[in-house]
Amino acid sequence: MSEINCTSIDYIFSNFRKKEAMIRYVNKHFELFELLLEASLNLEYSNAWRSTLLVGHLMKKDDVLVKPLVDDYINILLELHHDGHQRQVLIVLDKMQLNEEQEGRLFDKCMTLWEDVKKIPSTRTRAFWMLLKIAEPYPEIQQEIKHFTTEYYLETLSPGIRVIIEREIKKLI
Repeated sequence: MSEINCTSIDYIFSNFRKKEAMIRYVNKHFELFELLLEASLNLEYSNAWRSTLLVGHLMKKDDVLVKPLVDDYINILLELHHDGHQRQVLIVLDKMQLNEEQEGRLFDKCMTLWEDVKKIPSTRTRAFWMLLKIAEPYPEIQQEIKHFTTEYYLETLSPGIRVIIEREIKKLI
């Protein structure tokens, strides 16, 4: 990422504390959206996760500007250093129309995130919702997901989230 690009994006993060103010600013200077896309994929940029958060809020469903980056987001998902960044990438991907091959790769990565009980619950939960979404047309895969909802996988979740997940699993029976 060039210094000019970082400086432009860093301006947003150093001058606005509230997400809503950042969104308003980028909406007024929409040329920054492409810089946020670039920054969101940069593993070395300290505000990459915040860039991804803004992308997720600014993008449209199946956004044409995000479409060419879907494979990049899937590819880096497990390389990201910050659980929150992984969660934000999943939010972006959830808004995109994926092809079957992309769904398969994303499913595997989401399963890895879900199985890692040391990850923050919000990232694991987002990965679980993606698993259910991808598996929706495939009953045999839905049954596999049930095997990954034992006490071991649920014990680190809050009681409320746990109840919601257990309710979703009962729907799969």
